[in-house]
Amino acid sequence: MKSGSLLIFLLCSLVLFVGCDAEKSQMPTNDKAMNTELVNTYSNMQIENAIITQHTLYPYHFIENSDKLNELGKRDFAVLAKHFAENPGPMNVNKANVPDALYKSRVAAVADMLQKAGVEKNRIKIEDGLPGGSGMSAESVVKILEKPSKLVDAASGSDMTTPSSGAGYDKR
Repeated sequence: MKSGSLLIFLLCSLVLFVGCDAEKSQMPTNDKAMNTELVNTYSNMQIENAIITQHTLYPYHFIENSDKLNELGKRDFAVLAKHFAENPGPMNVNKANVPDALYKSRVAAVADMLQKAGVEKNRIKIEDGLPGGSGMSAESVVKILEKPSKLVDAASGSDMTTPSSGAGYDKR
């Protein structure tokens, strides 16, 4: 009888051990799924922030020679529509090299989609602008680069001039 009790004890121990081991093997899968979801969430947030910062629909967001958005355009538009429903600002529809009539059709389609998405007309201005704004003209940049800038030498307190070539400093 003692050998039968020992056998039952061993079988129960084995069942418990296998059961606990099975739970352990499932846990990394759950952790992995949770980690994957967390990474995807952060990634999606970064993508949405980039879309909002850019606030521009380019020709590649549209079906070729059409005013209809492709899948990428629909995704980016959905992010922008959600943003502009809560925050006013400019939205760019980049003209690039498309004919004027097609560009006007695209702008009208985007305006219509924004209205259907609940964005009030007075909260947004659609234009053919650059994502970072108008920037600086090349002529202004050249003038800045040609003009020497004055720096103060921290050790001596004297003025130093940086030549436009950036080759070094001339003490004055």
